Amino acid sequence: MSGHGHGHDHDHGGHGRRALAIALLINTVFFVFELAGALYAGSLALLADAIHMLTDSASLGLALLAAWVATRPADEKRTYGYQRTEVLAALANGLLLVVTVGYILYEAVGRFRDPPAVQPEVIVVVGLVGLAANLAAAYVLMGDRDNLNVRGAFLHLIADAGSSVATVLVGVALLYTDYLILDPLFAVLISAVILYSTRGLLGDSLNILLQGTPGDVDVGEVRSFLADLDGVEDVHDVHVWALSSNRYALSAHLVVREGVDSDAVLERSRSALHDRFGVDHATIQTESPAYEHPVEPDCYDADGVRQR
Repeated sequence: MSGHGHGHDHDHGGHGRRALAIALLINTVFFVFELAGALYAGSLALLADAIHMLTDSASLGLALLAAWVATRPADEKRTYGYQRTEVLAALANGLLLVVTVGYILYEAVGRFRDPPAVQPEVIVVVGLVGLAANLAAAYVLMGDRDNLNVRGAFLHLIADAGSSVATVLVGVALLYTDYLILDPLFAVLISAVILYSTRGLLGDSLNILLQGTPGDVDVGEVRSFLADLDGVEDVHDVHVWALSSNRYALSAHLVVREGVDSDAVLERSRSALHDRFGVDHATIQTESPAYEHPVEPDCYDADGVRQR
């Protein structure tokens, strides 16, 4: 006997989509302003910050599109729905950041050899305005960070806020010194900030796409928890994966003692998995102790020992 369990109380992202749209508007307006300032001042650090802000706008646009697509209902071809479009968008955002870093570093190498003159006053003013825009847009998204897609956009903005601070420091330093090499140097530092903000985003996205176990779920703990349920004699073939950043699925086989009501075991297990581990789509098969499980090659390790 098998059973399915899933919750019906998910937030379908209306608030998250509105927040993304507001953040996108803020960021795009100030990107145009910062790009003009960077070209006028001749600053690579400011240009790097402007490009970073452009990737923020691109990430917000992708996130908004993905959030809209994810609301499409499940169909015969996509029986789980379209929620993983959000994960794909998050992965694309991370890759876009990596490409941006490559461009900034390429430009920085040439300027280390021959750093051009810049206009520090413009750098300071534009950097401060860009910082304000990043913080405003990040604030709008702060309440929806449990969604991987929104979290990716949020991390873009926070990283860009850090690069705006670095840009302001460059401008202040150049107001009082003639160390023009500071401009490409801080551009490299901004690149490091971008890469750091991308590491976790890419890792989480790839883990979901590869159907890896969610980071906050211990499969061993889940297996032990199910084995300790009243009436359960053994547990095997436990798999946990993420449908999206905030929807977990599980499949497992439970060996139920003779005389125990299998339906009652199913109901208890589904409820417990949802309450304790956040699993809202559980597929559980119950078996009697006498049931001989068919041989499945992927259930055994390299030495032929059954994985429990």
